[in-house]
Order: sequence, then C-alpha cells, then structure tokens
Amino acid sequence: MEGIEVAKRIERIISEIGKSRRQIEEKGIARAKAISNYDKRMGIAIVTLRDEGKYPVTIIEKIAKKLCCEDRYDLEVAESGYRACLSNLSALIAQLNGYQSIFKHLDSM
Repeated sequence: MEGIEVAKRIERIISEIGKSRRQIEEKGIARAKAISNYDKRMGIAIVTLRDEGKYPVTIIEKIAKKLCCEDRYDLEVAESGYRACLSNLSALIAQLNGYQSIFKHLDSM
C-alpha cells in the first residue's frame, strides 16, 4: 500500500466522519422529538384515565403504556438509529486511527 493511497483513504474517512456527525445531529433531533412525543402522550393518557375513574390507580400507567405503544415503538426506533450512528462514528474513528498509523509508518521509511 502506497502513501498516496493511504492518504486518499484518510481523506475519504474524514469526509465520512463529517457525514456521520450530521447524521448524529439529525438522529439526535428525531430522538428528542420521539421522547417528547411519548412523554406528552403518556401524560395525556394517564390524566385521561384518572379522570375517567374506571381503573384502579395501580394499573393506570400500564394501561397508558398500552395506549401509547406506537409512540414507544417510534421512540425505540429513534433511539436505535441514534445509537447506530454513534457506533458508525466510532468505527470510522478506529479506521482513521489505523490508516494514520499506516501512513506514519510509510512516511518514516
């Protein structure tokens, strides 16, 4: 592997890291919105169920979770997407470190 090829790979990975950072920002916003939406819907469901007075207080939260299961699903999807982006960034950084080590070794020859 030549120094020029390694340098090009380093530049490509740096570009990918920039894209990954933007994706993390986007996924972070989607995650925050999903958390906010779930919390809001849970609050509304709990208050509504309490006001109805049909259910014992001890099971209201469980019923509310059932009513908000789609919002919880959206929250889990947003969370996993965010974590996947973080993992991708970590992998890119590891690749970058490896190529920088190779480049440094080739440069010192």
